[in-house]
Amino acid sequence: MLFGAGHWAGVAETAVGDRGARDYLAAHRDAITPVDCSDVAEPYDIDTEADLDRLE
Repeated sequence: MLFGAGHWAGVAETAVGDRGARDYLAAHRDAITPVDCSDVAEPYDIDTEADLDRLE
């Protein structure tokens, strides 16, 4: 997820705990532009230490 500088303050205010920017994104759906990146990466997150094994 990439955020323009104009969104940083709002994201920082709402990004609490493990929810990240979820609430901010839900409130600003009109500002979201989906971009298909399926041809450049694997579809997984690195959220825990155990997830780091996927990087090898």
